[in-house]
Amino acid sequence: MKSIQAAILLTSLSFASANSSAQPLTESEVKILKQNVITYMSAWNVLDESERVSMLEKATNPGFVYQDPSSAGYMLNNAQLVSNWIGGFQGQMRDYGLWPYDATLVSNIEVHGSVDSANIRFNWHITALGGAVSVAQGVDYGTASNLKLNSITGFFGALTPKCQSPDWQLGETYVNDSLVTFKDAIYQAKWWTQASPEEDTEVWVKLHDCTNSI
Repeated sequence: MKSIQAAILLTSLSFASANSSAQPLTESEVKILKQNVITYMSAWNVLDESERVSMLEKATNPGFVYQDPSSAGYMLNNAQLVSNWIGGFQGQMRDYGLWPYDATLVSNIEVHGSVDSANIRFNWHITALGGAVSVAQGVDYGTASNLKLNSITGFFGALTPKCQSPDWQLGETYVNDSLVTFKDAIYQAKWWTQASPEEDTEVWVKLHDCTNSI
């Protein structure tokens, strides 16, 4: 844990100490760099490998590095390897029954520095089952040059699905495709009902176990 905290501290300090002697990024340059961050994150949702690699190569410089300090020595150093890792992650989500998932940015991307040397920070959030389950979320730090990404340092811990749908309520009317949380699981209604998933197992389909606290 101390090593992870140290890595976060060092990365944060690096982020705060962008090259102050160089000409700051212009508004249009910041926009281009932010779009490349979005392209990188969007690649996590792409199933086709060639399309995913193409997106990663568009957003990153040759030799782009993805690393996770919570996993000792874990580092990927080109777009193809990162794409392979994303493909493996997608396979895990299918195995867990958390499919389809959606990887989205949930806060503004912060960019500081110059064209030659910039630092980036952004929050991300991965949900599944139409937003009913929160799969994981965190903050990533990165470096960039020539308005493309050089590296991303991600802090990706254990996947702990968190219930996002409203709790089932007594007396509430639910219709086809309604999603509720009931006893640490997500359920979907097949038709109109006021019964609980426990009372009527015909109308409610259990989608996935989850927790209300992480």
